[in-house]
Amino acid sequence: MFQILLTYFKIIQYQICYYFLGIFAVLDDLKNRDKNKLEIISKPGKVAVITGGARGIGLEVVKKLVQCEMHVIIGCRNVKAGQRIIRQHITSNASIAIYELDLKSFTSVKSFAQQVLQNHDQIHLLVNNAGVMFVPFELCEDGYEAHWTINYLSHFLLTELLLPALKRSSSTNEHARIINVSSCAHEASPLINFGSISNSHTYITNAAYAKSKLAQIMSTKYYNKILANTNVQAFAVHPGIVNTELFNGTLLKMTMPWILSYICKVSYKLFFLYTPLYLYIIYFFLI
Repeated sequence: MFQILLTYFKIIQYQICYYFLGIFAVLDDLKNRDKNKLEIISKPGKVAVITGGARGIGLEVVKKLVQCEMHVIIGCRNVKAGQRIIRQHITSNASIAIYELDLKSFTSVKSFAQQVLQNHDQIHLLVNNAGVMFVPFELCEDGYEAHWTINYLSHFLLTELLLPALKRSSSTNEHARIINVSSCAHEASPLINFGSISNSHTYITNAAYAKSKLAQIMSTKYYNKILANTNVQAFAVHPGIVNTELFNGTLLKMTMPWILSYICKVSYKLFFLYTPLYLYIIYFFLI
């Protein structure tokens, strides 16, 4: 009984922490909104790879990359559904390829990377965008918890597999970029106990998400360290408060969805925060 009460207390504690982090993130975005780079610069012939590019934030990023005249490779679980969504939102003359990618499976990640490399010797931009948040406990086929697998491990594996192609595309005048779509939620992460990450008895979904995002940022720092003498750079980007399917498991979305919708609409109208991620990605890629 005590353990159950302690778990509920921790969940409430995390929820409060997340709300405060969200408020501070919006205020920080508001403070720095003048730094957004809005120009779209043509990059014909350049290749961008993005995970989860058929919905939410990823779809907005794809729209902007297409405007840059880049060839965009999208990884998503359901190729047919992805193709249908892309047809609805993207012009027919856009250069887009959609390959199957299930981030719950390392085998699928390897297959996706192999398919990309078979068709492209060089990759100029990798956007690790897909993710889950606050999902129930689940062990993926490789034995790791879902947040840890989807948000961190599979993207780390994909980056490793595509890194040679990123290096081949880069030059002193034009660096290749790795963009990890992170979150301010990493600041709520407790110390990571790697031995208990996939333990259902100690699982708290709020903590699992924060840990995966902290690991993602740590991996970004790791890549910048080992790639210091190359022309490949890695960035971690907090995308802002965006009303996408990612929020489906949150208390706010389940109990008062109109509040989240209102916050995002106000952010869009007043502060241009609704989908700021593509601005950062375009900015980092063009400088």
